Amino acid sequence: MSKPTSRRPSTSCPSPSGLRTREQSEQLRDVLQRRIEDARRADPAAGYAAHLRTALDYRGWFAFTPWVVNDAAPGSRRKLSGRTGLSQGEQRVLSYLVLFAAAAAHFTSLADTAPHTPRLILLDDAFAKVDEPTHARLGRILVDLDLDFVLTSERLIGNWPDVPSLHIYECLRDPHLRGVATLHYMWNGRHRRLMSV
Repeated sequence: MSKPTSRRPSTSCPSPSGLRTREQSEQLRDVLQRRIEDARRADPAAGYAAHLRTALDYRGWFAFTPWVVNDAAPGSRRKLSGRTGLSQGEQRVLSYLVLFAAAAAHFTSLADTAPHTPRLILLDDAFAKVDEPTHARLGRILVDLDLDFVLTSERLIGNWPDVPSLHIYECLRDPHLRGVATLHYMWNGRHRRLMSV
């Protein structure tokens, strides 16, 4: 399955030094200078290398707290940690969300320097062990992130209402005959139509 390409305007993102304005470079320098000074004040006995390591360790710049929300019990949520018990389907969904977000961020960072780069995700045996209602939600997330995608599956049809258009190819194989028959469908967000060969 694949989604036709539609590009959103590129959003602001960190730029290579050659693309930053003088004002942006000064702002970046000031921020890093403050971080180094803060590290020096916190531990004056440490050397300059230690201050730099502390100041530039981006892992401490932000803290994220992911939560698991259960639609069947509105208002209930669990903090995600190494001890949070997740079903196989929940684990898969979580990994898909991280993959989609990382891919979208990567492609967005390329938008200024390579605007024609395909925002493409390829998933083999897509959404295995994920319940069917969640298939449509994951499809919607791919659309919301403006990602193009190719999915292979033995059971996905792809006619999800929140996905505005898809090309769907169904491959049929008789083990007693050579070759593979292919049916091509178009999904327009409401109807699936068999295309002529």
